[in-house]
Amino acid sequence: WFLFGGVIYSVPGGLLGLRPVAPGDDTFSENRVGLDHVAFAVPTRAELDRAIEVLDELGASREDVKDAGAMWILEFRDPDGIALELSAPK
Repeated sequence: WFLFGGVIYSVPGGLLGLRPVAPGDDTFSENRVGLDHVAFAVPTRAELDRAIEVLDELGASREDVKDAGAMWILEFRDPDGIALELSAPK
């Protein structure tokens, strides 16, 4: 009853709750107050490469892996346009 049509994921260190309920004319924008993006860590660069394979199989748009100094990052978006990121240490 408290999920309002959403889901709650257990992640290391806490919970991630997603709620799909919004007014019908509302859309996500990272340029307004609130969420900018969500990032998840993976253990190795090989995991990023595997994520690329999965995203490509799904036909999802994505960026190339970027060198961010101490880590590699892979950026993509969910179906609502929310920016997502996977990062792996160098």
